[in-house]
Amino acid sequence: MPTIPQIKTLPNLPALPGLDAKPFLASVGAGDIALERIRERVSTFPTRVTALPTRVTTEVPAAVAALPAQVQEQVKALQSLPTIAQTLPNQAKDLPAQLRKQATEFGAKAEKLYDELAERGGKVVAELRGTKPAKAKPTAKKPTAKTGTKSTPKAAAKPATAPVTPATPNNGAVPAQPAVSPAAQTTFEGTTPSA
Repeated sequence: MPTIPQIKTLPNLPALPGLDAKPFLASVGAGDIALERIRERVSTFPTRVTALPTRVTTEVPAAVAALPAQVQEQVKALQSLPTIAQTLPNQAKDLPAQLRKQATEFGAKAEKLYDELAERGGKVVAELRGTKPAKAKPTAKKPTAKTGTKSTPKAAAKPATAPVTPATPNNGAVPAQPAVSPAAQTTFEGTTPSA
């Protein structure tokens, strides 16, 4: 049986600056939604399987019976193709404006979804820790660029991250030690890293 190497000493690790937890919380929220949907699909699977023979015996004959009507609809759609082709230049002129509008809406929807995922992830993390979910702090809205209007910020927004406090023996953390050269660091089983 292979032996697991033992770590004799750990290299000095630098202190990390305060990071925004929102990306992590959003990924936790997305994972929670995925798990919820998987659980839902698994729990309804037996019901869907037992209903499958009934669906096949009722829906397949209905779909076969509706097929000639669908073919007739497609033939009518093909006959109206020249009329549709005449409207294409006008639709092409309107396309850039529609794309700009959709891009603006997409950004707003994506930001809203990101915020919802982060909030959901915060609840999951708080539940796993056994604490109450933290109240969502209002974040500063980004100024939107609108033509013809200028927006001036009225007050500076406070940073969303907590201030970084240095590690001291008083709060239970190990004080920072001076950097050690890689040759002096001991790694797995007494070897030293090669430069």
